Amino acid sequence: MIRTLYTIIFTVIFCQLLTAQSVGIQGKPIAEIFTDFHYNLDDTTETTGFGLNRAYLGYNFQPAGNFSGSIILNIGSPDDLPEGAVRRRYAHFREASITYAKNKLSISFGITDTHLFDFQQKFWGKRYVANTYQSINGYGYVADLGVALDYKFNDTWKCDFTIMNGEGYTDIQLDNGVKTSAGLIYTPVRQIAVRVYGDIENLHDQWRYMLLVFFGFKNDLITIGGEASYKTNLDMIAGHNAWGISGTAGINIFKKTELFVRYDYSTSVIIPGENAQWNWKNDGRFAVFGIQYTFNEYVKMALDYQGTYPYNTVNHNSDAIFVNAVFKF
Repeated sequence: MIRTLYTIIFTVIFCQLLTAQSVGIQGKPIAEIFTDFHYNLDDTTETTGFGLNRAYLGYNFQPAGNFSGSIILNIGSPDDLPEGAVRRRYAHFREASITYAKNKLSISFGITDTHLFDFQQKFWGKRYVANTYQSINGYGYVADLGVALDYKFNDTWKCDFTIMNGEGYTDIQLDNGVKTSAGLIYTPVRQIAVRVYGDIENLHDQWRYMLLVFFGFKNDLITIGGEASYKTNLDMIAGHNAWGISGTAGINIFKKTELFVRYDYSTSVIIPGENAQWNWKNDGRFAVFGIQYTFNEYVKMALDYQGTYPYNTVNHNSDAIFVNAVFKF
């Protein structure tokens, strides 16, 4: 059923492109680079040094009409490879999509955004400093192979709906399961935003779902955001549920200078008959605070502290000073 839907949508879009009366072509290159220098205050793991966390290179193709196409390559980090793999840089598609947009409706097909945390990520605006709560804790992926629909009812209400493989953009083989999600954004005034998101999937005859609620306030002086996430069967084992919160804040002390802070709390449930949370080895807290300077719309830098505080005594705390930088256009 899902494969048939993909085929129909792709065929319709392809035929529309071929039969377009106008052949006007325009587009723009896409680049995004995250780099840093980090000094571990207790460098028992010998992790002090320079890092390149993201290198996106791509192009957005915009033929005349309502269609556009994007292709973006992600030069991945060796830290993203599974344990035991040979450490190396590698490339994969971060996005390879065709989009139809008209009036209030937008439909994307291919490897495209899942909408799991892109709204919250843009609201905070410092993904180059630290990854999102959901990514760090394995709740989902920023992009996947499937279909995404966005609709803007008015200036107050927006919604999104996706049908995805559910395996992320680095592992796009087909299986017998898909992930379906729906989200709603409410902005009663320009400074306030509320987002509710949920997804559900069935793999190996087991259902799992996720719920997320976000609230944000932003004006010319301050930015405050908070979200709560709940995920069932996190590692595909029944009863292995997890939840957590993430809060961010910033204050503009000068026109291009901002002080910022972030705090994450992640935990898991205690299964009946056991004495501790099932995911106690990974549960814990994560804190970031620092100062950001915006040179222009293309370049930002931040000096910040990042600390990870696991609840268990096996994993030690990590405390590091970072100089982060982002370049994008």
